[in-house]
Amino acid sequence: MFSFWKMTPGGNPTILFKAEDIPHSARAMVANAVMSDQHIGAEQAGYVRFEGTPRLDMMGGEFCLNATRCFAVLLAEQGLLAREGNALAGRVEVSGVPDTVAVRVLPRKNDLPFAEACLHFSALPEPEAFPGNVSLVRVPGIAHIIQTGQVPSRSLLASFCSQQRLACSVAEEEAVGHLWLKCESPSPDGQQAELHPVVWVRDTGSLCSESACGSGTLASAVLLHARTGAERFRIVQPSGCALFVRMEHSTDGWDIWVGGPVRMTVRGETDLTGIL
Repeated sequence: MFSFWKMTPGGNPTILFKAEDIPHSARAMVANAVMSDQHIGAEQAGYVRFEGTPRLDMMGGEFCLNATRCFAVLLAEQGLLAREGNALAGRVEVSGVPDTVAVRVLPRKNDLPFAEACLHFSALPEPEAFPGNVSLVRVPGIAHIIQTGQVPSRSLLASFCSQQRLACSVAEEEAVGHLWLKCESPSPDGQQAELHPVVWVRDTGSLCSESACGSGTLASAVLLHARTGAERFRIVQPSGCALFVRMEHSTDGWDIWVGGPVRMTVRGETDLTGIL
C-alpha cells in the first residue's frame, strides 16, 4: 500500500505520492494507471520529497504550477513553511524549472486555503506569433499555444493538437498546453478572461482536457500583458473557479504570482499491485 494525497487546486485534480516510494523508471506508468477512472482518478500526478529543500517532480518531468500550489498546501499542513505575516511561505524545487519557486499559503477560517506560486523572469517571455491568430508562450517546463475560437470535438482533438504542435515546432517539448482563451471586460480584480486548457505530456503520451491550468493561466497573462499592459488578471477555469495573477516588476525583472483555492480532497493509501 502506498501513501497518496489527492488535491484539487480550483479544478485540475492532482495526485501526489512520496518520491521515495515510486522508482523514477515507473513514474509515468504509475501516473497513467492512477489517473484512470478505474483507479483514484485525476488529471495529473506528481512525486514529492519533504527532506532538505522540498521538491516536486511531475509525472513527465514537466512543470505544473497547480501541482506546485498543491504541494505548498501540503508543506504548510506539515509545518514546513515559515510564518510570514498572516501567511506561510517558502521555496521549493520543481521539475522543469532551473531555480527554486516561491510559494505562499494563506489559511482562511471556514474557507479553503489560498495558495500561490511565483515564477521569476529576468525578462518576460516574448509571445511568438503564428498564422491563424495563434500565439506561443514558452514558460519553464512547458510551452503554451494560445488561440481563440472553439475547442475541437473529442474525436478531432488529438489529431488537431498533434498537427498544431508540429506547426509551432514544439512536438519535442516535455509538455505543451493547447489553450483557448476568451477575453472579457475588466473587473476590480483586473483583466478578466476565460480559459479552456488541453495539456499534452510527452513522456506519458497523455492528452488531457484539464479543468484548470496554472501555467496556462500564467502564459495567458503574459500574452494579455503584451497586448494590453495589464498586470492583474482574473482567469476563470473550466471548473468555474477563478485563478488570480499579479505581475510585479522590479529592477531585476518580473515576479508572476498565480493563486487560488486548494482543496485537500482525499488522503490515504492505495494498492499498486500489477502496476509496480
